Parts: sequence; structure tokens; C-alpha cells
Amino acid sequence: MEVDTLKTLLATIGKRIEEQRISQDLQPEDVAEMTGLTAATIRNIENGKETYLSTFFAVCLAINMHPKAMLDIEIKLKPLFELSEPRREKSRITPRIDSLLETEFFQIDRTTKDVVEELAAVYKIKTNTPIVSVILNRKVDEGKLKVSKKGRVNFYKKR
Repeated sequence: MEVDTLKTLLATIGKRIEEQRISQDLQPEDVAEMTGLTAATIRNIENGKETYLSTFFAVCLAINMHPKAMLDIEIKLKPLFELSEPRREKSRITPRIDSLLETEFFQIDRTTKDVVEELAAVYKIKTNTPIVSVILNRKVDEGKLKVSKKGRVNFYKKR
């Protein structure tokens, strides 16, 4: 999907809003009064400009059209950008670390290097310590692990 596709979708929704407003015999100023927005904002939405989701809902309510009906558009589902390999790798590692949390692995202090080695042994995942360190620190923030420091080395253990 390209950014032009987003512009096309916004233009399609804007046109639907305009058509519904006209079918209700309403002017942009009428919709503005019913939503607390400005007439210029209503015109911008009808012209396919970006808007807040709450603004979109307010306009749909004012013109008596359910947002679901407004968004009933044929769309080819594809992200604007492909998921990068580093992000894809992190997405695979996080659930594996979650699985390790469900075992006895973190019952004793573990270093990031220990976790990297365990991921390689159990899941055949080849990764590096910086990636795993970020995930482990997130697990600390989530309250699933606690961290202690011995010298410059972090040790992680189950809470």
C-alpha cells in the first residue's frame, strides 16, 4: 500500500460524508454547529484531509450515518511498509522469552548471554545480546522479571 492509497481512502470517505450531508439538506455550517467544529474543518474532511477519529465520529453522528457504514470500503489489506527484519526478529524472540518465563529457567539469576544461549539451544534462534537485553528490560518494566547488578553485568530473575 502506498501513501497515495491513504489519500484515496480519505477522499472516498470525505465524498461519502459530503453526499450524506447533502442528502440531509445540511450545509457545512450546520454540521459545524452540531459538532462544535468549524465549517472549514467539515470542508477539509469532505476534501479528504486528515482528521482525528473523534472528529470523524462527531461528523457521522451529525449527518446521521453510522461510522461502520461510512467505512464500508473495499480495501486491499497490506501494510504501508514491510516489517523490518530486526523488528520481525524481536517479534519472534519476545514470545520465546515469555515461554522461558513459564519454565524454571529464570528461577536463578540469568545474564543476557545466558538467555541468548538458551534461545539458540531450545528454539534455534540466532540473536544478539542487545536485542535480548531490550526485551528483558521490558519484562522488568512489566514486573515479570527483577534485575540486579553485579559489577557491570545485569542479572535477571523471575519475580
